[in-house]
Amino acid sequence: MAQWRRFERQAAAREYWEIRQDGIRCFIKWGSDRDRVPGKASTTVLDDEERARRHAARKINDRLRKGFTEVAPPPCDQAEAAARTPVLEVLAGATRPQAPTAPVAPIAPVAACLPVVGFDEVCRRAHTPHHPRGFYEYIVLREGGLGAVRFAVRAGSHEDGVVAAFLEFLCARRDLAFDGRSHHKVPLPSPVGHFGHALFCSPALGRACAAHPAVAGRVATAFPVFDCEIGDQDSEVLVDARLHGHAALPSSDWGRSAQPVVDLRFDVHPSPYRRTLKFKVYRPADLQRLLDALPQASPESWLEVRSFRGEIMRCEPASVMPLAEVLAFLGS
Repeated sequence: MAQWRRFERQAAAREYWEIRQDGIRCFIKWGSDRDRVPGKASTTVLDDEERARRHAARKINDRLRKGFTEVAPPPCDQAEAAARTPVLEVLAGATRPQAPTAPVAPIAPVAACLPVVGFDEVCRRAHTPHHPRGFYEYIVLREGGLGAVRFAVRAGSHEDGVVAAFLEFLCARRDLAFDGRSHHKVPLPSPVGHFGHALFCSPALGRACAAHPAVAGRVATAFPVFDCEIGDQDSEVLVDARLHGHAALPSSDWGRSAQPVVDLRFDVHPSPYRRTLKFKVYRPADLQRLLDALPQASPESWLEVRSFRGEIMRCEPASVMPLAEVLAFLGS
């Protein structure tokens, strides 16, 4: 993982700005001595590593033009210092804030991590399982507990037998998400609930423990999916958008119906959307609005829809397909 580069500027108060590029992602932190709370942070995901490098270089040059000077980065941060601390030990030491109206102390320990009977090096934490938004968190350990693969299941869709079937599949492949690739979509030997595939994501892509820097780079993500929910040839940036973007897949809801990918590119005017000549991830509601706008659009307007298999359907003002037919194309 690339090291942080730090830049400072002395104005009314000392300002700092830090950047780190890791693969297709650029991480930035900034703040000043006068801040009452820790500085802010952002993450930008680019199409490939070369674009990420150019993006980082532009950001650095922009800081230099504004009077910042590069300084030596601070000593190793908490994440680096705890790099050899077992995953469960880091998570067990975490705390979370309680609701402001709670009658007890404002800080409470996280849920206990208990072994799952019948599986080696697998444990489970129950997070308010009786609450409508409660869930179960599963952690499959590897490398003597220094790494792990994580997934979560909403309490309302949790079934012990279905989870056990997925754990059997996952435990035999707990190293797959650490082979250097961003993700793998793997067919399941037999259905797990209604799902036929599993998605394995690297720690950077899955962001399973982004809230715990000490283990963020050592905990991957895996969960069952429908075939149509992830493209066969998806790039890392597309999968990132499917998992974390405005059309994020509800991966912890194991009772969901299939949510096919909706990849669109279009030039429809007039319409509420700015044209895009590159396929991007959208929601079914966006597709509906574009299909509704197309019959009244200019004759040269067009809309292309790409399925998870890479097949493309083209619609024009004179040949608009009903939404139901387009969704059937996306899910078939």
